[in-house]
Amino acid sequence: MTDVVHAETQLRKLEARRRALGDVLSPDLARRKVVDDAVTAVRAGGEFPSDIGKRAADAYRDALEGESEALALRTAADSLRYHLEYLKTTDGAELALEALGKRLADFLADVKRAAVDLKDARSAERAIEVGGKAPEAWRLLTSMLGTFRNIRAAQFDILKPLGEGQRLQNLREAGHFEVAGLQRDGVPGDILRAMTSGHYDVAYVIYIANLGTAWIPRSFDELEAEDVVDVGVPDDSVIDYTPRVTHVPEPSAPKRTGFERTPDIRLK
Repeated sequence: MTDVVHAETQLRKLEARRRALGDVLSPDLARRKVVDDAVTAVRAGGEFPSDIGKRAADAYRDALEGESEALALRTAADSLRYHLEYLKTTDGAELALEALGKRLADFLADVKRAAVDLKDARSAERAIEVGGKAPEAWRLLTSMLGTFRNIRAAQFDILKPLGEGQRLQNLREAGHFEVAGLQRDGVPGDILRAMTSGHYDVAYVIYIANLGTAWIPRSFDELEAEDVVDVGVPDDSVIDYTPRVTHVPEPSAPKRTGFERTPDIRLK
């Protein structure tokens, strides 16, 4: 129980630090506020700051530090929560995997709600072009990627003692951690790369959320049952290495045009 007590203590500390940090302004908004304040001062009769670039950049860096700290604390706390579930249910892996399955379902529901504001945007640039709530939705979904990684990491940690390690890794790299009844044909290339590498991005979690078949297997056997090996078509042909003679056709005779002239060769 020592590990459990330590994890619970650290989790409480992380949660307290996150609450103490309060609301964090995004770097873009912090920089914009400095510029807006300077413009307001000019309109009121003041001078536009000569060091506006430095002020705006400093505000951006300060906000970036705060945003990064908030993200790190949230990610660490999520990871500890999943780790605690694992520690407390080592002898009941199926229960732990079911709990992760519920967390995954809740997470993907949150993704679908946030993705509505993105409309058809699947990149930060496109979200900016769409405007409205799209940029903020993109930032929110980006911050949620750590939670998805933690869920998958916890899934791997629970399944690892239940089966052979290399086999588990092979199943993971085949994408069987991600989708029940995975059929690789028809899956977009960038989605398949994320699925098999674990390098998740916003476009990927939106795809998985809308797919409806993302899952957490309840046992190692259930995971293995998902593995459909594509052996392809065996090549039983015999290669013939006998030298072959290539026939080179005779060149065709030149066609006469009627304008040919015989050279005038005179011997002196």
